[in-house]
Amino acid sequence: MNILQINFDELYQRHLCRHGQFGINVWHIIAVYGVYFSLVSLAAIAVRVILPQATIATQYCVLTLLFMPYLAVLLRNIPLMVFSLTALSALLLIVAAVATPGIPFWLHLILIPAWHRVQLISHRRYTVHHDMSAFEQTYKKGRTLFVLLAVYELPILLQYLAFGRKDWAS
Repeated sequence: MNILQINFDELYQRHLCRHGQFGINVWHIIAVYGVYFSLVSLAAIAVRVILPQATIATQYCVLTLLFMPYLAVLLRNIPLMVFSLTALSALLLIVAAVATPGIPFWLHLILIPAWHRVQLISHRRYTVHHDMSAFEQTYKKGRTLFVLLAVYELPILLQYLAFGRKDWAS
């Protein structure tokens, strides 16, 4: 597994084995946006602390620069339409984080694991799983797979919800 160079179609097919139902993907994207919002908000708080005189425009620029390595990795590895939605999502998260400066940092520290818990709980309601043995050799459980999925989860969910209607199961 190389996080910088993946086979997105294969990773997406792996995703469908555990997340083929529409509802679980909706809950997962809500949770992912929640986690990302808190992470971007924490970065925005850090920018305001480090650069107390920073204008809103400066905050946007710094946060956008922080997203650039992530987006550069994605640009090489995911379909252009999915990349466009992911980049738009990043922009909207930045705007939301800068627009809501009153949320305290400690609340974001609580919300990150809470949103992750939403993902875990959704697996209780949506229980359809398919055989994943075809992916066991390529995607071995562990820290690398965790990071890989963290990097590509938003694009995978956007692929499913925006362009994967044929993959939707109830």
